[in-house]
Amino acid sequence: MKPLDPRLLRYSAAARGYLAVTIGLGLAATGLILVQASLLAHVLAGAATGTGVAVLAGSLGALLAVLLARAAASYGGETAALRAAAAVKSQLRGRLTDHVLRLGPSWLARHRSGEVTTLATRGLDGLDAYFARYLPQLVLACLVPFAVLIRVGLADWLSGLIIALTLPLMPSWPPRWSRWRSGFGCWPGT
Repeated sequence: MKPLDPRLLRYSAAARGYLAVTIGLGLAATGLILVQASLLAHVLAGAATGTGVAVLAGSLGALLAVLLARAAASYGGETAALRAAAAVKSQLRGRLTDHVLRLGPSWLARHRSGEVTTLATRGLDGLDAYFARYLPQLVLACLVPFAVLIRVGLADWLSGLIIALTLPLMPSWPPRWSRWRSGFGCWPGT
């Protein structure tokens, strides 16, 4: 199975908004992690140099606010992801029901009705992990490294340059053309 199954994406128009929210909140959580790391580095550097707690109180308060915002983004992303999966399952169940009704009772009598029932229940419930976890993480796996690269580049341009130049040396980067065609990787059209 390809990472992005075009048949599932075609039938999942109801989930696109929820998936966009999930990905947006995932990117927000990534940004908050980067802010958290900067704040934590500032607090630890201040503590190591003997800066008083009163001076670091603002940074500690900001760190607490970032942690709470991360929790809210995580909760919102999880909720949107589960709603995306529920919307897709509802849409596909409706299509399955319409199709079986169009085929009529005579078709259902000749075929195994238990298989149709299993498909409409447990079969479609198996899509939860695909839409609620896999698809958002696939997109985030493509976008987060660039966000981290930008943040590192802003902090230290030389480190950002080194990362940008050595990233292509990773064995799986960039995905080979044959893998792009076969559906692996995180590029459009795969």
